[in-house]
Amino acid sequence: MVKKPQRRSDPRSKQCPFCEKQVAYIDYKDYPAIKPFIDYFGNIMKRYYTGVCLRHQKMLKNSTERARFMGMMVYRK
Repeated sequence: MVKKPQRRSDPRSKQCPFCEKQVAYIDYKDYPAIKPFIDYFGNIMKRYYTGVCLRHQKMLKNSTERARFMGMMVYRK
């Protein structure tokens, strides 16, 4: 039997979770909203994996940086 190579999922088929909820602003104090997009090391996951649109990815970056500066999240590198 010949196995077909698995195809990667199309990143365009993912819908932005923030757009679905019609989020206008991502608050740095709302850790449960930010947590699924941060990996174990404290880095922001790429849009390709999360399906977040560019607009919300920028908001996510700013809110993560603010949370780190305020001491609510750690600086792991």
